[in-house]
Formats: sequence, C-alpha cells, structure tokens
Amino acid sequence: MRLLSEAIAAFGEAQADSTKLLDVVARRVAGVVRDTAVVMLSTQSGDLGVAAAYDEDDAVIEDLLASLADAPSSLAREEFLASGKPLLLPQLDLDALAANMSPALHACFRRRGVYGMIVAPMRVRGQSVGLIAVLRHRAFDRALEQLDADLVQDLATHAGLAIANARLTERVRDGDAVRAAREEVMRANRFLDAVIENLPDMVFVKDATRLAFTRFNRAGEQLLGIPRSQLLGKTDYDFFPESEAEFFQKKDRETLKSRTLVDIPEEPIQTVHGQRWLRTKKVPILDEHGEPLYLLGISEDITDRKRTDAELRRAKEQAERVSKELEAFSYSVAHDLRAPLRGIDGFSQALLDDYGDQLDARAKRYLGLVREGAQRMAVLIDDLLALSRVTRQELVMRTVDLSALAQTAVANLQRLDPSRKVEVVIEPDLTARGDARMLAIALDNLFGNAWKFTSKVPDAKIELFATDREGQRAFAVRDNGAGFDMQYVNKLFGVFQRLHTETEFPGTGIGLATVARIIYRHEGQVAAEGAPGKGATFYFTLGAESS
Repeated sequence: MRLLSEAIAAFGEAQADSTKLLDVVARRVAGVVRDTAVVMLSTQSGDLGVAAAYDEDDAVIEDLLASLADAPSSLAREEFLASGKPLLLPQLDLDALAANMSPALHACFRRRGVYGMIVAPMRVRGQSVGLIAVLRHRAFDRALEQLDADLVQDLATHAGLAIANARLTERVRDGDAVRAAREEVMRANRFLDAVIENLPDMVFVKDATRLAFTRFNRAGEQLLGIPRSQLLGKTDYDFFPESEAEFFQKKDRETLKSRTLVDIPEEPIQTVHGQRWLRTKKVPILDEHGEPLYLLGISEDITDRKRTDAELRRAKEQAERVSKELEAFSYSVAHDLRAPLRGIDGFSQALLDDYGDQLDARAKRYLGLVREGAQRMAVLIDDLLALSRVTRQELVMRTVDLSALAQTAVANLQRLDPSRKVEVVIEPDLTARGDARMLAIALDNLFGNAWKFTSKVPDAKIELFATDREGQRAFAVRDNGAGFDMQYVNKLFGVFQRLHTETEFPGTGIGLATVARIIYRHEGQVAAEGAPGKGATFYFTLGAESS
C-alpha cells in the first residue's frame, strides 16, 4: 500500500511532462509488482502503441519492444479494453495462447520464460486511454493473484487520469502557444504594414494569374493620384494606355517566368500629375513548391533626377563649348598677340642698335621702356595660357612624391640664380595622390614665390613639411621673407593681385592663382598666414581621393 501511495503521488508530480509521466508509470508499476511493466496507449485509429516499458534488465526490454513492434495489439482485444476490468493470467499456457499472439511476441515469451500476466485497461470518462501489462517471468515463491491484479488496476486507473490530465495540460499549453504565435504574427504583420505604408517609394503586389493589384501603399496612391480602393482588384489595362499596360505586364510575365528579380532602369508612366519616370524592381513571390503566387514591385520616382541629369548634361555640353571657345581664344592669344609683341620688341632693339648714336638718353630710355613693356606682356600672356591649361587639362591621379617634386623645383631655382644662398629644408617621403604635372606646377610656383620674397633676407630659409590643419592633413611651404599684411590675405590667390610693387619684387600676380586652381581641382583648399617682415606660410590640402 505504501508503494501504491508513492506511485500515485509520483503520477501527479510527473503529469506536467507527458513523456516523463509514461516512464514514471512503467517504473512505479514494475516496482509494485516487482517484475516487467509495459504501458501502451490507444491511438486515434483504435490500435495500441508501446509508450513505455521497464525492467531491471535492459536486454529484456529490448527483446520485448522488438517483439511488440509489429503487433502490439496482440496483448489485448477491443472488448477487453472496453470492459474496464483487469485480466489476470497467473499461469500462462503458451501453446494455447499461440493462436492469439503474434509469432514474435510468442517467441519472446518463450525466450524470457513468461509464465504469468496481468493486463489492466486505462479508461477515463468511458474512453480508453490504453493499458498496463505486467509480465511475470522471474522465479517467485508465489504466482500472480487477484490482489496483484487489483493493485495494477488501481495504478492503471490513476495513471489513466494522470495521462488524460497531462494531455489536457498540453492542449492548453499548445493553445496558449498558438495564441501567442498568432499574436506575434499579427504584431509582425502590423510592423510590416507600417514599414510598407511609410516607404517613400511605390510598393505594389499583383496576383500571379490575372496580374491584378492586391496591395498598394500610400506612396503609390500619391504617385498615381488614384485611391487604392479603386486600384485593388484591377489590372494595368484599367488605368494606363494600352501600350504602357502591355509593357508593364510583359515585364511582369518575364519576372514570373524567370523567377528572378527584374530591374527596369527607366519606364515612363502616365499619371494624373502628368508623365513621370520610374525605376522599378520586380520580384516573384513563390509558394513552397517554387511556383509564383504574387509579384512584388517597388518603383522609385526618378523624374526629378532625370530632369536634373538632363540639365547637367546641357550644362556640361555648354561648358565644353565654352572650353573649346576658350581654347580657340587662347590659341589666338598665343599666335596673334605674341607675333606683334615680338615685332615691337625686335624693332625697338633694332632702332637702338642702328640709330642709337642719333638718339639722346631720354629716347633710349623710352625705347627701353617699350621693350620692357612688350616683354612683360609676353610673360603675362605665357602665365595666362599656363593658367588656362591648368583649368582645362584632365587630371591623371596616382601616388606622387611631393618631396621629390620640391627638390626638383629648388634645383631649377638654384640653377637660374646660382649666387643665392638659401637654406632649404624639405621633409622626406611626403606623398599624396594627385596629378604629378599639376602638383609640380603648384610647387614650382610656391617655391618660386618663396625664393623671390626671401631675396632681400641675408639668412634666407624655405621649408616644406606636413602638418595637421583643422583635423586634416595639410602641406605647407614656409619662408622667412618679406611676408604680408593679413588684412589682404583674401587677395593673394586672385589673378593679377599683388601686395608688393614691381620694383620691389617682379612678377605678374598669376602664380598663386595658378596654385589655387590646381589645388581646387584636387578638391583641396589653400590658405596663407604671414606678417610684414616675418615671412609667410602657404598651406594646401588635397581631397579625400588624393590624401
């Protein structure tokens, strides 16, 4: 009775887990009768299936389960299950039972020496749950008797109730899980609906058979100017000209047939707002067998971008025409103005050579001024042409050694003015991405500028180095020359802008403007710092692609 009470209590504790409960039932029944116990459950088709079994010897269980695999119902008939009473067979006649048992089970009983059996049905509220079978094959001092059958039936009744309760608990739990899953699906759908509804692009869905609209978002309504209530269930032929509708549906059929995404870069569409241009991507939505169910489309309105691109093309074409005109003008300047200037300079020199003895000092000075003016104008023309070429030439981007370019610029200056003694400090291994020819011109101008404005300093010094300027890598050319007043810093990089007279320091005022053009073309910036008599520093940065 103690074992019975403990078994019933164990059934109640284990009923929250049906798999564990069945193992507990088999183990506890075997403990009460001190032999093999088998738990079998009724299926919906009315058959029996082995749910759990227990014996101290695992080999016995393996043999028994294998024999019951083909014909488990051979342990009981329908009328027995419906009776609700235990079957007690204290002494089995295996030969007599052979006709009512499967050959495999009969052979197993013989191997294991089964000589007694109790079969107790499990019924709850008039319905069969299954049965509990006890097999006696060990040697005991007594055979199975009615008390054993009553105990097993009592256990079967309580086990049936526990199993029924476990199933009910699982159904409730499953129902809660289904409701939770349904609510999660609803939340996911609401989120997806909100996303689709608030996308700035038109989103639509068509069925795969008629290609009728089944879904449309707010952006689509606004783009077409048609309420979705009028769109749903209709096809393209209901709203667009026949040629457009035919084009749309042709692309739809291609998408559904290929079962892959189709990208339409441009397609015109007539709306209540006039013609618009769309970029559309279409993709099929397939079922579990890979067959198309729907077609999803996402259309971006590119009308404004297309207009902007057209305007940019027109502006580019106009700029190219202006550039060609400027190039023609530059050629005219180079060809038509240089020749007269050479004539003025040449004839002025010839006049001095041939008739100089007939001219007084004032006339000679005037002719010298004419020559100087012609030569200066020729230099101005050359500088302007150089500035024009800097603006027009295409950049060839590569890694450039700025230190090497600076060394070349200094070498050229020293060759032209060998008497100058200037300390030049160039930071080694300064590299950047850029156009080597353009950057060489920029450094030639910066070093030439520093060379010129340190000409009146006894201990002249020019430096090139890298620094950090406002969080960006910058390069700097510094000198200790004449310097400048910072209130005029904005004039430095303009064409023909000079802060010193021609007599103080010669030049055309185009060099720094050329530097600025080159750096701007590299998407960089130029800046300068200085003070009168304390030198100047010129900074330049190069754009993201160049740094």
